[in-house]
Amino acid sequence: MPKIPTYNTEGRPTAETTGVKSNIFISPTSTVAAKLLPSANELSNYAIKKRDNTEKLEANKKLLELKAEQDKIIYSQKDNINDEDAINNYKTQFDPILEQTLSTVKNRRVKELIKQGADLENSESIYHLKTNSFKAYEKESIRVYNDEINIGVNKYKTTDNPILKVKYKQEFYRKAEEFNKEHMLGETDLKKRKEAIDSVLLLGDADSFIGLPNAEQQINNLDQSLKGDSFLSNEDFNTSIYDSYVAKINSLAVEGDPNADYDEAIRLTNELEKFKRYNGSAVVSGKREQTFTQFKEKVLSESIRHEDKVKKIVQGNSFFDYSAGQKKILEARFFNAFDASFNKAANKEKAFEAGSEYDQRIDDYTSANPNATFSEQQEYSRELRMNIIDKYEDIDIEKVTAFNLTDNRFNITREIEKVITFYTDYKADPKADNILKTLAKLNGYVQENGEPNVGAFMNDYVPILKSRQQG
Repeated sequence: MPKIPTYNTEGRPTAETTGVKSNIFISPTSTVAAKLLPSANELSNYAIKKRDNTEKLEANKKLLELKAEQDKIIYSQKDNINDEDAINNYKTQFDPILEQTLSTVKNRRVKELIKQGADLENSESIYHLKTNSFKAYEKESIRVYNDEINIGVNKYKTTDNPILKVKYKQEFYRKAEEFNKEHMLGETDLKKRKEAIDSVLLLGDADSFIGLPNAEQQINNLDQSLKGDSFLSNEDFNTSIYDSYVAKINSLAVEGDPNADYDEAIRLTNELEKFKRYNGSAVVSGKREQTFTQFKEKVLSESIRHEDKVKKIVQGNSFFDYSAGQKKILEARFFNAFDASFNKAANKEKAFEAGSEYDQRIDDYTSANPNATFSEQQEYSRELRMNIIDKYEDIDIEKVTAFNLTDNRFNITREIEKVITFYTDYKADPKADNILKTLAKLNGYVQENGEPNVGAFMNDYVPILKSRQQG
């Protein structure tokens, strides 16, 4: 087998390049390109920062929109006392909104920023939901407690059974204890709640005594037996007793009401004026003194006017009934549905016009004569009814227009010749029955002695008839 030749060398391996070795060196920052290197790095960093800031701005805009939706959902759950239910409702409504928002964002980094921001906001939203639920629970719990106490107090006030009263009071205490324990309010709160219950029941019982014989003594006996001044201040006690008396007195003292009882109202007013709590504190004291003085004067003044007003009201009701009867008689003179000679349309129309004039003249009379006695009112009503019958008796309905006290007092058109004939007959015998005497009276032409002034009436009436005849 041939041998592979081998060689021996005295050199060593090296990384040095071949060529001529020099002592000249070039600085890496001495060239133009090397000098531009820092500026290029700064530009690159600026571009990255600008991109980051732009993406953050875009993400923040979306987060603000989402925050508005979160706030709406949180507000919609503000009265939900169940925090778990409120949180579930929040997630059910908000998650789809978040997904919809993310689906519109193409930039992966922006999308991630939105997710991170939404997660932070979700934590805060859940905190607000829990806080609101607790507040709603507290609010609802207080409302239910107050409603239960108020309903119980009304039941307490409406019973005079002492056994039931004790039972209701024990129920109030139990509810107060349960509420106090549920909200962990402590002994001080429980003590105040029970004192508030005692105060309400004491004042409720006191109110029920007002108007009874020896009310002051009964109220003070109860107050003292409960040691009321240990939980109800004199000012609160006196204010409540004062208001209860005033309410009772006002219910009795209704000026002009036939059912009013001013004698009892005055008795209670005097009782209130002297009322003192069992510890000597006067109810009518401090600011209430001036108020009471005015109140007492009002009750006494009303009591003086009251009797006269009641008489007038009773008289007014009586006269209304009497006057209505006179009007029925008047209308029946001209129309009767069951009488063939008085049930025509013309009869009905005449009855209506006569009744209308009667009503207007009665209203005018009562307004002008508010102090007329009942007998005077009756006399006027009877005479008015007869005068209106005379006025409409023999007149065709075609000659009758709607009566009006101010614009059409002379609402019947008569022939001048007949009026002149009536006037001639009157002058021949002033005491005989004559339509002109009726018309003069109806229209206010009356002498001082009460007799009709036919002459003055004719001076005004004839020119009116002539003007109608002319056109």
